[in-house]
Amino acid sequence: MMKRLPAIILAISLITAAGGSLAAFDVGGSLTSGSKYNFDSTRDLTAEALGEVSTEAALGLWLESGRGEHLSFEIKTDLIASITNDGFEFYINPDYLKFDSLYEDLEYGPSIFATTFGRFRTSDFSTKIFSQKIDGAVWNFNYPAAELTIAAGTTAFMFADTGSILTTTVPTIMSKTDLSQRADAVSLLDYIADPSSGSLFGSPRAVEIVTFSLPEVFLGQTITLSGVAQEDLRPMLSVINGYTDTADAYPLIQEGETAYYPNRGGAVDTQYAGAGISGSFIPGLYHNIYYYFGTGRSLAYVTDGTSETGSSYQYTRIMSHMAGFSLDLFLDWLFNSRISAGVNFGTGDADATTILEGNTAGDYTQFTPITAGGGGLLFSPGLSNILSGSVSYSLKPLGWLPIRMLSSLQVAATGMPFFRVTEGPIAVSGINPDFTGNYLGSEIDLSARLRPTSDIGVNLQVGYFQPNADAFAGSAMADPAFIAKLNVSLSF
Repeated sequence: MMKRLPAIILAISLITAAGGSLAAFDVGGSLTSGSKYNFDSTRDLTAEALGEVSTEAALGLWLESGRGEHLSFEIKTDLIASITNDGFEFYINPDYLKFDSLYEDLEYGPSIFATTFGRFRTSDFSTKIFSQKIDGAVWNFNYPAAELTIAAGTTAFMFADTGSILTTTVPTIMSKTDLSQRADAVSLLDYIADPSSGSLFGSPRAVEIVTFSLPEVFLGQTITLSGVAQEDLRPMLSVINGYTDTADAYPLIQEGETAYYPNRGGAVDTQYAGAGISGSFIPGLYHNIYYYFGTGRSLAYVTDGTSETGSSYQYTRIMSHMAGFSLDLFLDWLFNSRISAGVNFGTGDADATTILEGNTAGDYTQFTPITAGGGGLLFSPGLSNILSGSVSYSLKPLGWLPIRMLSSLQVAATGMPFFRVTEGPIAVSGINPDFTGNYLGSEIDLSARLRPTSDIGVNLQVGYFQPNADAFAGSAMADPAFIAKLNVSLSF
């Protein structure tokens, strides 16, 4: 299938071009370079202290049609060269390929109706449950006093190995099977050279998101209701002839099995129901409050008196919660300042032994988002058994100058403390099994962004994480860590 992908893309491009003149298309690209350095800050800043050195260069090529009366087309592919401590690697990442339609001022039904088909990025309204690219479709119905958006797609054809610095892809890992598949990930070129070398694709899941919002329904407040669901597709894919290696190489454990498998799991299917309110009561001060209830099923190895081993695999019910809020104060008169503060919370399970399918008794209360991440440059645990806060301040100190090369400079500082909710596991390795406290550590991130022209961008980021040594005693995470990242982008 993957060998036919370039031909398929070319065919689609030619078919689309046949519908209009070449003048209706715009072709371009971007060149981005980034470097990341990790070192143990307790040692001298020498070559020996550099625990990880990574440099990447990405060439992004895109083609888009001019928007016709209703339809448009876009395609973008990233070519990434990466140099790390482990050597040189090259990646080809289809970033997006989508067809958009837009119909306005309709006589009946919604005033605006829009659709997207193909590969694109989407998320739930909080961005805490799912924020990722999928292959699928979005339907948007925009009424004068309400908006309904339905998104559905799959992650089954997302490459598992895409680089680490310049890409924003977060691997979907919701089960032990996902984790094993991710550990065997290989790039597209390595897979073409040797299809048996590892797993090309990531976790195969179907994702559905329904969002209904009432903009400024009262006192300038917008109310949003949301439903999100995901299903593991491996049971279905295992019976489809011709699918890739994932169904056979990473089989699911069946309910009732008595032998224990540390690196295998079952199907993790989850559903989420959420609500939020956002708006402003005070000019310049904006709030956003959201909540999700998570349920579903997760496989667990639990006590079973009828089993010859004394235990067996059984599906347990997920009953979990996530909540958060943020405040943003905009002070345009003070160098375009923005002051932000927020808190996010995801429940844990004190009885769990691992973050993935680790329940041992009762309902599984560990909140399990579809896509993990969220936090700092260094410490970014998934919102599972975590309470995190953030305070940030950004401004344009030279925004008053009439020189764009300098006036575009934006600097920001963010501080984030992290706490464990229960004594159960968290989505970060290295936690001390004897640690009974809650405070995990704090991170400070600084950034400076400069865009001297519309085609050139510079982004410098540095981060420092000060862990609670007791929380990570006995692991490398017990030491303070520092990271620096530099990205330079050029569009053409």
